[in-house]
Amino acid sequence: MTIALPDLIRTYFDTAVAPDREPWFSLFADDVVVEDDGHIYRGIDEVRAWRVDIPKVTYSVTDLADDAGYPVAPAVVAGDFPGSPVPLYFHFIDIGDDLVRHLAIRA
Repeated sequence: MTIALPDLIRTYFDTAVAPDREPWFSLFADDVVVEDDGHIYRGIDEVRAWRVDIPKVTYSVTDLADDAGYPVAPAVVAGDFPGSPVPLYFHFIDIGDDLVRHLAIRA
């Protein structure tokens, strides 16, 4: 099944798996906030440092929902990590100005 995703969200998942991560980093605002696995990363420099520790993964987006007015993309994430594959929810809380400004990744 193909899920119709807003361009920014589709590009987020497409570029997240590319060997060149610069196109993925370019999707984030300089003052972005990313919440993942109990940690909060503030600013693009912290996001870059966080991403170094992420193993190579694949994303299978299963749906697109709305939560309090912002899009949520449930996805199955698979890769070389314990418990793979896992379902995660990507809450695009603020995607203003065609940039990710606040993202919360939740189990």
